[in-house]
Amino acid sequence: MKRIGILGLIAAALFATSCTEEDNTIDQVFDGVSSGAVLRGIQTISNELPIGNDDASFSIELEYQDNQDGALLESMDIYIKYADNSPDEGDSGGTQEEKFYGNVAAGQFTEGPFGLPRFTLTITAADFLATTGLTSEQIFGGDTFTTRLEVFLTDGRRFSVDNAGGIITGGFFNSPFQYTTPVVCPVLAEEFVGDYTVVNNSAGVLGFNVFEEGGTVTLVLGETSVERQFDFIFLPDAGVGQPADTFILNFVCNATVVPAGQSTNLTCGGGLTIGPAPSGDQGSYTTGDDSVFSIIFTDNSGSDCGEGPKDVTATFTKQ
Repeated sequence: MKRIGILGLIAAALFATSCTEEDNTIDQVFDGVSSGAVLRGIQTISNELPIGNDDASFSIELEYQDNQDGALLESMDIYIKYADNSPDEGDSGGTQEEKFYGNVAAGQFTEGPFGLPRFTLTITAADFLATTGLTSEQIFGGDTFTTRLEVFLTDGRRFSVDNAGGIITGGFFNSPFQYTTPVVCPVLAEEFVGDYTVVNNSAGVLGFNVFEEGGTVTLVLGETSVERQFDFIFLPDAGVGQPADTFILNFVCNATVVPAGQSTNLTCGGGLTIGPAPSGDQGSYTTGDDSVFSIIFTDNSGSDCGEGPKDVTATFTKQ
């Protein structure tokens, strides 16, 4: 009875949210514009650093907006932080504090098609290494470089990831103020795509399987050469009836990496989310062989619905 009661709350919260979200979005959007600033990500041009590719880069087109159509922009600071996620490889000395990369004055932005200032930011692999004091031999697949942006306004205010509201960092405005660039081992575009059969090796929250047992998911290319995505129904055996969501994973040098904060379309309040296992354990695959792979992740990362997180493993076999 506990499971049914909790899942009833999930369904109620889900459908209540869907009814009010659309009505409130526009009001929230304009509240955000009138009180802050937006640094929208218009187009991600490239965002991965394949090992051995010195020409690789993080490149994104940005658009600045405030309630004066961009007139309040003074400048933008750029910071880089390196995270060593492969302690057994390379010799980087561990995760670093963020380092200052540079400043972009308002005059370096150009007018975009909607009359707002735009700037294309490009940071090469060499730039990342120079800023963090590393060499190419000290990094390995799974390591990341996070680029944080901070805008300064002529009225003295500043905005970055630490003081931008959720309506600004995601959704309509798509203004997260920071981007993570992974170090990767190349994965061919024809690898790890198509239909796979799923076997749940352990249960998720409330004892339900995260995926349909023996079901089929279709992997497609993601935003980088190593990212794959597939649509799935979370906790299908619970019978809640929520719509499908998208599961994202990365194939990084024989390890499958599950990004944090992935939604499931179910919530009791804070939201049932999926992310990496706290233990640091990861699934695996064999380079050059896309016939089978495994994933290890945490179900209910935020301990929603009065239940704690559950570590989950699953195996995917190509059909």
